[in-house]
Amino acid sequence: MVLRIRLARFGTKRKPIYNIILAQAKSGRDKKPMEVLGTYNPIPQAPLATPDTPELLEDGTKFVPKKQKDVQLDLMRTRYWLGVGAQPTQPVEKLLRLHEGQRSPAKDTEAQKSEA
Repeated sequence: MVLRIRLARFGTKRKPIYNIILAQAKSGRDKKPMEVLGTYNPIPQAPLATPDTPELLEDGTKFVPKKQKDVQLDLMRTRYWLGVGAQPTQPVEKLLRLHEGQRSPAKDTEAQKSEA
């Protein structure tokens, strides 16, 4: 039984949302998964404004935050399944790299403290 970590499409026309799922390699795209590991929204969303976000940059131009694609992932469960032998598809491999890039240093230090 080969397990795959892959995407299952949900949402509406022109507004896709993907679940990152664990399923058998031969099962259909929208069949019931063994486990849902996270979600992926491929449509870039502007981040929420925070009180410390500047309205103007030093050179006087208006600050426009960069839109980001949203990846929510249960990293502990994903690492577990990868360790057991589940194989990610190519799009999921890219998302895993994207998710690792989104992690803030504060989350990394909290994770290291909890492991110690």
